[in-house]
Amino acid sequence: MKVQEVRLEDSFGVTKRRYILLNSDNQPIVPVVKYLKYLDNVGKAENTLKSYCYHLMLYYKFLDEVDNSYEDVSLELLSDFIGWLRHPYGGKKVVPLEEVAAVRSERTVNIILTCVIGFYDYLLRFQDYQNEISKIVKTQVSGSHRKFKSFLHHITQGKPVDKNILKLNEPKRRIKTLSEYQIKSIHDACTNTRDSLLLLVLYEGGLRISEALSLWIEDFDIGKNAITIRKSKTRAGEGRKVFVTEKTMNFFQDFLIEFHADDIDTNYVFFKLTGPNRGQPLDYSSTRSWVKRMKSKTGIDFTTHMFRHTYATELLRNGVNIKTLQDLLGHENVQTTIDIYLHPSDDDIRKEWERAHSNKMKKRIEDVE
Repeated sequence: MKVQEVRLEDSFGVTKRRYILLNSDNQPIVPVVKYLKYLDNVGKAENTLKSYCYHLMLYYKFLDEVDNSYEDVSLELLSDFIGWLRHPYGGKKVVPLEEVAAVRSERTVNIILTCVIGFYDYLLRFQDYQNEISKIVKTQVSGSHRKFKSFLHHITQGKPVDKNILKLNEPKRRIKTLSEYQIKSIHDACTNTRDSLLLLVLYEGGLRISEALSLWIEDFDIGKNAITIRKSKTRAGEGRKVFVTEKTMNFFQDFLIEFHADDIDTNYVFFKLTGPNRGQPLDYSSTRSWVKRMKSKTGIDFTTHMFRHTYATELLRNGVNIKTLQDLLGHENVQTTIDIYLHPSDDDIRKEWERAHSNKMKKRIEDVE
């Protein structure tokens, strides 16, 4: 069983990557193909389609191992699937002699399970399939379990809400950020204006990589040092304005002069500079290759999303209020911003301890005097 990448060309001549799940006989698994096509039609991102295809490959591998069909799903089967995903040796045939760490985190398992339940929800809604497993895995709990109050909370308060009974409790993770020195090192390692500009846009604007790759030339307002986000994963994110330094706008103008020549017919800011696909929009695969090269050059372990985390953390430390930060990041709910960023980092805790310790020592000296 494997995932097969397929390259298609749209009406604008842009190459798109799509994914098909093949069985052991190299034949497409039709229900999964139809599901992924449905997700593509409703506008899911290329990266999402790829992830879902790999998630469903894991599920079908599990079904093969337990000799079961996707049609015979049950609550017990999905519970066993969770155990299978967490098993350190990729299945239940090998039993470790001593306790070892789970191979996948709680968050990863929940993401995979959400994909699988979404697959069955699609089958129930659009295919000739009667098993209502997507409803069985949910139970209703008091509305007080909500993490945040919605706009119509005064109307909906007290009403029950759905909760996935198979969802694992996820330990809180601290976000990872980059230091000023690390960002400068990565920037200095860039070999062309495009890569330098991409880094600055991600860091100074706090953009998601998908938002940066979808930018058009007209989204840059040189006079106001502002960028309008054309596409986002959230409704709140689309159309928002972020602000960058004059230096970044100068990089943008240099890039236009240097690379957006007469033979490049594209509105996209970031595009491939060389090779047979020169002029086509930059994609996730190309940015992953860029990150890999920068890691090798600088020795710094980072992801493109860490620039966004660094941006938000620095703004918060410098007094930007949480509501403004929510708007700049394009979060649908302020609770998302609070959950991710309103927690002290190790450096923050250390600095607070040093400040308190210093004050304590000063007080002792004053008492002695």
